[in-house]
Amino acid sequence: MMDTLLQDLRYAARTLAKSPGFTFVAVLTLALGIGANTAIFSAINGVLLRPLPYPGSDRLVQIMSTGFRGVRFGVSFPDLHDLRALSQDFTGVAAVRTQRHNLTGAGDPREVQAGAVTADLFDVLHVHPELGHGFAAAEERTPLALLSHGLWVTSFGRDPGILGRSISLDGRSFTVVGVMPAGFQFPNEDVQVWTPMGEFLSQNPQVETDRGVHFLNAVARLAPGVSMERVVGDVKLLAARLSASDSGSSGAGRQLSVTGQASPGGGAPAPSGGGRSMLDTGFDVTLLRDVAIGDVRRPLLILLGAVGLVLLIACANGANLLLARATARRREMAVRQALGAGRARLVRQLLTESTLLALAAGIVGVVLAGSGLQALLAVWPHALPRTPEIALDAQVLAFSLGLAVVTGVAFGLLPAWRASAPGIEQSLREDAPGATGGRRRLQGTLVAGEVTLALVLLVGAGLLVRSFIRLSNVNPGFDTRDVLAARIRLTPARYSAGAQQKLFFDNMLASLQAHPGVQSASLASTLPLSGNMFMIAFDPRSVRPDYPEPVMILRSSDISPDYFTTFRIPIRRGRGFTAQDRAGAPRVAVINRATADQLWPGQDPIGRQLTIGGPRGPGAPITIVGLIDNLRSASLDARPQPEIYSPASQQSETREIWVALRSGNGRPLQLVGAIRDAVHQADPEQSIGDIVSLEQLIGRQTAARRFNTTLLTIFALLAVGLALVGIYGVTAYAVTQRTRELGIRMALGARGVDVVGLLMRESLRRVAVGVGLGLLAALGVTRALSAMLFEVAPRDAVTFAATALLLIAVALLATWLPARRATKVDPMVALRYE
Repeated sequence: MMDTLLQDLRYAARTLAKSPGFTFVAVLTLALGIGANTAIFSAINGVLLRPLPYPGSDRLVQIMSTGFRGVRFGVSFPDLHDLRALSQDFTGVAAVRTQRHNLTGAGDPREVQAGAVTADLFDVLHVHPELGHGFAAAEERTPLALLSHGLWVTSFGRDPGILGRSISLDGRSFTVVGVMPAGFQFPNEDVQVWTPMGEFLSQNPQVETDRGVHFLNAVARLAPGVSMERVVGDVKLLAARLSASDSGSSGAGRQLSVTGQASPGGGAPAPSGGGRSMLDTGFDVTLLRDVAIGDVRRPLLILLGAVGLVLLIACANGANLLLARATARRREMAVRQALGAGRARLVRQLLTESTLLALAAGIVGVVLAGSGLQALLAVWPHALPRTPEIALDAQVLAFSLGLAVVTGVAFGLLPAWRASAPGIEQSLREDAPGATGGRRRLQGTLVAGEVTLALVLLVGAGLLVRSFIRLSNVNPGFDTRDVLAARIRLTPARYSAGAQQKLFFDNMLASLQAHPGVQSASLASTLPLSGNMFMIAFDPRSVRPDYPEPVMILRSSDISPDYFTTFRIPIRRGRGFTAQDRAGAPRVAVINRATADQLWPGQDPIGRQLTIGGPRGPGAPITIVGLIDNLRSASLDARPQPEIYSPASQQSETREIWVALRSGNGRPLQLVGAIRDAVHQADPEQSIGDIVSLEQLIGRQTAARRFNTTLLTIFALLAVGLALVGIYGVTAYAVTQRTRELGIRMALGARGVDVVGLLMRESLRRVAVGVGLGLLAALGVTRALSAMLFEVAPRDAVTFAATALLLIAVALLATWLPARRATKVDPMVALRYE
């Protein structure tokens, strides 16, 4: 058996080597399909299939509080104790709070993301330091630090003597007790230092007993044999028991620090008054793997389906090539049959050839996939989660090998069966006009299938392209061009008083406003489109008794007077802020139309007042002095929400703020140096956080959409290109096989345009069938794209019509080129041959 296989391989290699043109085209066609599938599978393997880098990660869950309208945020410290009591469900429940620190003493001052963790976190994750040790329960209130492997390498040069060394975080000394393994990331890839939670609690003792302070990201490990359904039910009962036993405060005026849709423990905790509020509706339990993946599962599976269609089209093209080649080899097959070769033996030999082609295409495809992946991840590094784990590893290579073998059999089986069909006498005849009729019909069927699949991809890509164009044309309500922003977080130990903080920011802002390249400069506690939002929840019935809900969520930002000028946001009614709106003056605010419409529908909001309560009772009345249009501050594709702006100068503390600059020369990134100089002039020990332009923020927000749209468009164009090649090849093959017929027609008076029309009508019938089937298939398939579209319906008639017409035009072009050659047939040659 092995000898026969080796004989077949040697014969297949010699046969393919004798036809280098055919081999090149077949390998390239299949390599495109196999390479695209390999690239997408590597992404799916790294993002969806590979377990998280924690032993037994499928048993790890994240627990968050849920609130009004499904808002998710952290759990409180008392909640953590209650969750730990569910020992029948969990073997351990740990928590982390992310926060920023200024790291000094290790080169230039820099900002690092840190995680304050409970001592049992690393036991729950089943991960332990590479060097040193973790935190013991007895050390929870000791200033210790664990370093990430990356920080150890970049800032401390892999110093093995790092253990026991002190580092300075926010001006306080922490002793390094360990270094985590390379690749360890928790709760996200930005965290570089871990400190004991108890050390944080010693600085904020009030949060240990306040159930309304949601600042922890809880992670738990399920007990053996416990199902998610049981855990969800038990946690739901716990939430109901807590709500029944602890009425808490009304929640009016509670401030929540929200990043995206939920707070993972970031931001300063805000006391709420002691108990669970009306915002707290329960707990949400989610597999930690699903949290890490986010919402990319459906787009990746859609892309996998798309490349699957591309591979099917490539297989159809390969089958057409083999069918055409079988015509030239029909005498060879007949002779081998005459010498005693059975049909099974011929099929095996031909399948060996097609599989050898597919394996060669697989090698080329892996090379294409590797370079393509590097290019895509370089252009869109934040489009997918877990990008460091996307690689052409052994699993991906095994997938490519299996795919190549299956592809070789798939596109080679039908041509092999047809080529080995009995009919020795007919095949040995020099003239067998009916010998290729069946092949032409089969080729026509394959072409119609290619058109069907290509149209489905083209419609999907067209919908995403139209959606992205709509998103790009959205007016956010402010000018995103030429704006550079930097986040500054003051070191608490150096700037503990509000007067010190105000002096620093005033000096920095004055320096920037005097810079010749700065047209305008302002301060803001939150930056539009940055994903960082401060939310205020209050009872709107104190302003509007007939308001239908007990809670209203406002997006809040503290700004300097020039904020609206910097972002070119027009004041529609009233005024903005002035220097007179300072501490001690009556509190004022500017709101957007969404806030006005909900609180004072049909009325002028200027001069109206609202009171936002605090943890110690009602706050001072706030007078509305200005009205702006609705902004898309959260994201371009999110509906505008109620917003309120207050003067930063009326806040008692401003420890962290964004400074935003509008460039006067159209090149905002040139102002990076100006920001660094202004900060270091005010304080050489002060670090700088993010520095980003608004256009870069938009790029980050739309990265996933651009990634999906670009890939699906590439796959659709690849499918159209392959379909074009298939149509061209079938028409060219028909011209070659019908040379005598076409010559006779021309000898009998047919004009060249008649011959071209004949061939194009035949091709158009095949294409029309494919387009019709493709439109029907697209009507069903495009519903899966609904979540990825923006202001475009999944059955958008314009997209369907435009893509169908485009594909028909491409098909006619692919037919016209070889059909035009048919008009050059010499009728006398054809008649003489007859």
